[in-house]
Amino acid sequence: MDKKRSILLIVTLSIFLLSFMGSACAEEDRSYSIPSINMDMFLQNDGSIHVTETIHYSFSGTYNGVYRDIPLKNGQILENVKVSTQGAYSSQEVIDQGTNQRVKIYLYSDAAKTNPISNKDVAVTIEYDLVHVLRFYNDIVQLQYKLVGEGWDVPIEQLNAKIHVPSSDGVKYWLNPPYYAKNSSWQGNTLEVNSESIPSGDYFEIRMVLPKSQFSSNPTNGTIINQDALNQIEQIQTAYQNQLNFNSMLYSILAVLMILSLFVPLIIYYRYGREPKIDYRAEYERDIPTDDPPALVNAICGPGFSKKIGEPDMDGFKATIMDLIDRKYLLMEKEPSEKQGYGIDDSMFLKINPEKDKSALKEFELDILNFLGEFEQDGLISLDQISADLSDRETAKSFRDTYNNWKDDIKDRFLSDDQMDKIFIKKGDTYLKIFGVAGIIVAAIVFFVTITDSLPAAKFALVASIALGVVSVISLILPQKIAGQWTTYGEEYDAKWHNFKKYIQDFSLIKEYPPESVTIWNKYLVYATALGAAEAVRKAMELYVPNEQLEGSDIYMFHYYGGYALLASSLDNGISTASAGSGDFGGVGDIGGGDIGGGGGAF
Repeated sequence: MDKKRSILLIVTLSIFLLSFMGSACAEEDRSYSIPSINMDMFLQNDGSIHVTETIHYSFSGTYNGVYRDIPLKNGQILENVKVSTQGAYSSQEVIDQGTNQRVKIYLYSDAAKTNPISNKDVAVTIEYDLVHVLRFYNDIVQLQYKLVGEGWDVPIEQLNAKIHVPSSDGVKYWLNPPYYAKNSSWQGNTLEVNSESIPSGDYFEIRMVLPKSQFSSNPTNGTIINQDALNQIEQIQTAYQNQLNFNSMLYSILAVLMILSLFVPLIIYYRYGREPKIDYRAEYERDIPTDDPPALVNAICGPGFSKKIGEPDMDGFKATIMDLIDRKYLLMEKEPSEKQGYGIDDSMFLKINPEKDKSALKEFELDILNFLGEFEQDGLISLDQISADLSDRETAKSFRDTYNNWKDDIKDRFLSDDQMDKIFIKKGDTYLKIFGVAGIIVAAIVFFVTITDSLPAAKFALVASIALGVVSVISLILPQKIAGQWTTYGEEYDAKWHNFKKYIQDFSLIKEYPPESVTIWNKYLVYATALGAAEAVRKAMELYVPNEQLEGSDIYMFHYYGGYALLASSLDNGISTASAGSGDFGGVGDIGGGDIGGGGGAF
């Protein structure tokens, strides 16, 4: 019965997911574009404006229609709206939304107007009159009009506009922002303007000043403003152009500097990161290269892509415990019972050996014995109890303090600044990390400034900031070994331990040159733990060490029967648990303050 329910549930979920994916794909397939808008604008003698817009749509998928939003400022009026279409049948309505008039146009594929359009090109022509848009100042008449507004849902790939004026004599005009203008020219009394692609959310406006003599002395459908405006308009446009020029130059300089800075990590590497040449040429190491404590080997040569040189980690902590077991400071005990030997379900216990003189131990080794001693009951340390206690946040915090003290004691004993200078030179890595932090800050600032700026130069700076950000992040996560530099001693030290790790991980090498005794195998297991290769050594021991010798090896039995895994998991979890936790009628208007504009979309 459970199996049938499971199958039914899987089938139901599969159908749901397929349906969801199908609808998502269908939604993705439904799209439209506006290849072009053709516009004719006629400035009338009485101050009114007659506009004809032909919007060319290309639909992919099924649509019910389109809409055109025409925003109006105080006193402006939209009149005489007419709609016609080519490529579809249509009906329309004008919806008064207060300061916005929405012309909603329903498109049909049949004369009965029952089926919506699907996968076709349609041209929608909207004609309308505007009152009180032209502004009549004491010295000039101003037209400030957004030929394309910010409200379009998709980019306008091209605008072709014709502004018909009574006479071109004495007329000045500006196109804002100028980088969207492809070309503009006078054809008699008609100004023809063609644009580049205008992104959704941006605008393209014309600002034009005309002599008052071209209009009626009493323009009843214009807006009368009792002030001079020409000088102020020219100053605004000059300041705007100067600002664009300055921003373009600034973005270009920033882009060049950021691109050049991409080579800084390479320069740092060649200056500080190349390793010294050494005479050591061995391909592998059969013997343990040095008699250093495993925690020290872990700190210098431990695994991990981003591990810092001279920074001991959890592998070193576990290796120190294994080393204390190998040296008999810690003894393994089975669960007190009548059973003989260890079973896979038996609890694992450690015991601090009272017969060993702890005064011979180093401070970081005592840290571990003291930590384990906190869990001692009746002379035994239960690994199960450690695992349970470290799931508690307060106990985990106490362990984290022990772990940090352990790391500090190793550094104080073996890895002071003077001692580290004999092993590894961090200068290059320090410079690389400084570059990474500075690069991320600069990249983030430039990115957020340029992401909303439509200036062409801003796009180059935006791309350069992304590249700089990526390189900076990589610089921060690169291991110290890349930009830092081993000393001759450090390079040879690391090479020997690397070759030893290669040996203990290669079964064919161990088979050809096996260790001579289980005692050496135990040492291998300790240092393999510090190097992150304990599993390989345990498996090799099972292949090449007789069973009776394995059973006599506490450190192997500890690893094999789950003591190592349980302790490792408990310590890792303990660290994780501890760490949880526009212009008015009274002025001349600014850039982008043009009238109408608006936008549109499809439904």
